[in-house]
Amino acid sequence: MRRAAAFLALVGAAAGFRRPLGLRMASTATGPRAPHEANVANANFYVDKRCIDCDVCRWMAPAAFGRTSPTVGGAGQSYVYAEPQTPEEKTAALRAMSACPTASIHTRKPEAAARDAAGSFPLVVDAARLPRVFHLGYHSEASFGATSYFVATKDAGGDPFNIMFDSPRYVPALAKNLEAAGGVQLMVVSHKDDVAEMNKWKARFPDMQRVMHAADVRGEDRWPYIDMTGVEQQLTGDGPWELAPGVKVVHTPGHSAGSITLILSGSVTGGDGVAFTGDHLALSARLGRLDGFAAYGDDHKLQADSMEKLVDEDFLWVLPGHGRRLRFEDAAARERELREAGAAFRTDPRGKSAPGPLFHVLGQEQANVEAQG
Repeated sequence: MRRAAAFLALVGAAAGFRRPLGLRMASTATGPRAPHEANVANANFYVDKRCIDCDVCRWMAPAAFGRTSPTVGGAGQSYVYAEPQTPEEKTAALRAMSACPTASIHTRKPEAAARDAAGSFPLVVDAARLPRVFHLGYHSEASFGATSYFVATKDAGGDPFNIMFDSPRYVPALAKNLEAAGGVQLMVVSHKDDVAEMNKWKARFPDMQRVMHAADVRGEDRWPYIDMTGVEQQLTGDGPWELAPGVKVVHTPGHSAGSITLILSGSVTGGDGVAFTGDHLALSARLGRLDGFAAYGDDHKLQADSMEKLVDEDFLWVLPGHGRRLRFEDAAARERELREAGAAFRTDPRGKSAPGPLFHVLGQEQANVEAQG
């Protein structure tokens, strides 16, 4: 009960929560569970070969995790390029270990801080500027490791009106923490790819209303083979839709026909306005620019139009499903950068002229030395 009270304090004051949510045990297996050859020698942390390259560990703990390059060590997997040194770096790496959708991060020897790190979800995104917005952690392999969020807020009568955006992996202890915060009243699903384990969350919170655009609703017979037909509010048309005061949904098609963006005002977040964008818009760590992942979308030109559609919406933060979060300096910067992003995505969807990776890439130091030499 004392730990449950700690999360309630976090909801109100953005303090830390320390309920243990289950740990990823170290692996000594061979085969896919064996350490990737690229991991730095003698480090306690390592990544195994089941990594799906979702980028989660690289943005959660950038001081420890990098990505293998196409020419050195293979392509498309994370690895440990440096052993975490400071307590902050170690905590970040341990949180990434719990969040990993494929349980691909391990420690060779137990870490004393692992239990506290695992218990830190839901984790406040920015205590000063977004005190009611939390990263749920526990990314799901069913959504290729998409990031999901929790917003702790109240309705006009003072009752909980808590919002989940996209679905994390269902973890009973995480559900208990959310229950302690008043449960989940509303789930907004960005698009068909990131429904993940929403039906398990619905079973846990039966009064929760799920919202999704009808254009993306699928049955179990179509990819991703998850039944979405029971979603309570299936939006139709072009919107926008006002779900509650300060809670707005904008139709942003392109990545998929039914992609939507949830926009919350500062009155809901307790700070800045936020756009939860799913896979529609993010800071691409691979390209180093605001992007829409053209390789995985339906219509990049329509998606570019949808990016520009957000220019006049009132938010400063982009919190995506895949990719990196971003905060614009001010409204003018938001307008300018979204217009630039739309134009770049329309003319160069694969990012051939983009700046390049924001994460550590295996072999980049040697490449830099050779370039300078």
